[in-house]
Amino acid sequence: MDGRDRGRPPQKGEEYSHPDGTTEVVFMTEEGRVLTFREYPDVGSFDRSVSRAEYRGVNADVASLPAASEFADSEGAADE
Repeated sequence: MDGRDRGRPPQKGEEYSHPDGTTEVVFMTEEGRVLTFREYPDVGSFDRSVSRAEYRGVNADVASLPAASEFADSEGAADE
């Protein structure tokens, strides 16, 4: 299959690479909405993308989450 089957809903964890070097991952789907997070290859790419968006401040719920490294599995660590 070349790309996502557009006949089915996106699934949590699906990852997409955009031509501009951006990576996008599906985080959650609920009630027909899709939440993703994007990783830009550099600050310039991010700046160009958000220059067309309206800045809405800081989302306190997201800002209070632990660092991404806290979600990574430790290799070889046993589940307790």
